[in-house]
Amino acid sequence: MKLIPFKFLLFSAILGLFTSCDWLDTNPTVVSTNPSFVSLSFGKNDSIPNINKAVFKLVWDGLLNDSIIVNLDSLPYRTRIDSVFPAFKFYSSSAAYLYLRKTTGSGVDTVLITGKDTIDFTRVLRIKNIAADTKTEKPYPIKVNVHQVESELYTWKRYVESIYTQTASTQKAVTRNDSIFFYAGSGINNYLYVNKIGQSWNESKVTGLPNYSDLNNITQFNNKFYLINDNIEIYSTSDCFNWKKENIANINFKFISFLYTLNGKLWAITKSNIDQKYRFANTVDGITWNIGNEIPVNFPVGDFAALSFYTKNEKEKAIVLGGYSAGGTLLNNVWSTENGTLWVDFTVENVTLDSLSGATIIPYDGKLLLFGGMNMSGKIVKTNYMQSIDEGLSWSIPSTTYNQLREVIVSGTSTNYLYYKPRSYQSVLNVVVKNTAKGYSDYFIYLIGGRDEKAKVYTDVWVGKLNRLSFIQK
Repeated sequence: MKLIPFKFLLFSAILGLFTSCDWLDTNPTVVSTNPSFVSLSFGKNDSIPNINKAVFKLVWDGLLNDSIIVNLDSLPYRTRIDSVFPAFKFYSSSAAYLYLRKTTGSGVDTVLITGKDTIDFTRVLRIKNIAADTKTEKPYPIKVNVHQVESELYTWKRYVESIYTQTASTQKAVTRNDSIFFYAGSGINNYLYVNKIGQSWNESKVTGLPNYSDLNNITQFNNKFYLINDNIEIYSTSDCFNWKKENIANINFKFISFLYTLNGKLWAITKSNIDQKYRFANTVDGITWNIGNEIPVNFPVGDFAALSFYTKNEKEKAIVLGGYSAGGTLLNNVWSTENGTLWVDFTVENVTLDSLSGATIIPYDGKLLLFGGMNMSGKIVKTNYMQSIDEGLSWSIPSTTYNQLREVIVSGTSTNYLYYKPRSYQSVLNVVVKNTAKGYSDYFIYLIGGRDEKAKVYTDVWVGKLNRLSFIQK
């Protein structure tokens, strides 16, 4: 094989450096007519943390009917942009000018970009770049997004002071599609209030729902609502308004409490009519029940909080927290399972968790939030809610800097607060509302009703959200 001489290869490489045209049109033998934008970055500034993390893109703006230079992920709340070191890149440039709103508010200042500039971007309107040919030019509007609210702040508001005025001591709110169904019962009467999310509450007729039943036990499964009545009957509804009794196949046990939906099955705690032992049971159709293992020692049979959810690894999991044992002891245990059969008790790790009845758990922002409850003394716990970042293994009180369950009321120069009153047995819902027009979804927490240790019944509605979850995601 004949080898190409080394000198020839070296000559070819050098020749290539001078004859190829790179993507920025830097060929010195050709004067570029391309003024197009390539990139914008902000230099590090010790007095403005994170300013250099802004990432800018050129995107089409339908309102301006033009392309705009913008950072889609807003800079953190209160980030200053009044002393910025910008670095622009264009395909070619003989000069670039920034146009800024005058400090007086009227008129425009023009600044020639030198690469060593300190710019107040609160005033910047656009940049105009002139290509290397000194003739071809192109303007670009500029927008620097800075969050106008604290991203980690939870904001709360009492949207409804009272849904109903009737006497009703047992309640449960359940979501379906884009509506909330709030059932309330006085024993001899049952009521239903429906809220198409974001609109007003309206009383609706409900039929077939048995009197004197514990409405707090209503649960959702396979697009139907289910209710245990008198430990021997199960009622269901497919339209949320008309209830009927199910024909249960096995009558050798009593239904004590529904647990959760897990792995396509509805789970419950039952009590055998033969040996009086408590066992897990599950169903795939709400009619035929399969009786399983006996519940573990210190597993609750009533007034517990239960939740099935997906872990960060997309595994389905369930936990059961607090509640009363079969012997009447109020528990602080947290039980966890992935199949409804094998259980792990987190009690040792839960040194900060009180014994609780009537609490409620929801998943939110990759965490579990625990609301309300009564302690062993029959008193409402003063902490409105706790959180777990490790799937229920441990629990802590959220930072009050960002997490206070209160509505901020601003009137003129004064600021007042309306506080959510601690309670138990409230309905807690995780509601997602898509906002197609604005390009994002709102992730709300609804707190509805509840009662205190003096049997006072609440009929209000509070709605909260973590600001960060409502920011536009690109």
